[in-house]
Amino acid sequence: MTWIKTTPVEEAGPELRKVYEAVYSLYPSEYAVTAAALIRPDGGSDSIVAAHSLIPEAMRHMISGLAVMFQPHLPLTRNQHEMIASVVSAQNQCFY
Repeated sequence: MTWIKTTPVEEAGPELRKVYEAVYSLYPSEYAVTAAALIRPDGGSDSIVAAHSLIPEAMRHMISGLAVMFQPHLPLTRNQHEMIASVVSAQNQCFY
């Protein structure tokens, strides 16, 4: 979970919402359910993308690069991405 102020897509103004939409459009269809859909035990939600919402241009560049690395023609499968994310999250004691 982030410890900085974030702006979830549901609360984003028009400019930030355009950045969210541009970033999400780059992800393969099997990634359509985003981290924003996860609900923490305290009722809040986490999103790796929202963690970059204070600097929309950083979000556009950083998360777009991540989305491109998830393209299906690359060697890692969705299951391998999930396994890597799970191990890193467990090591960092993250909810997601």
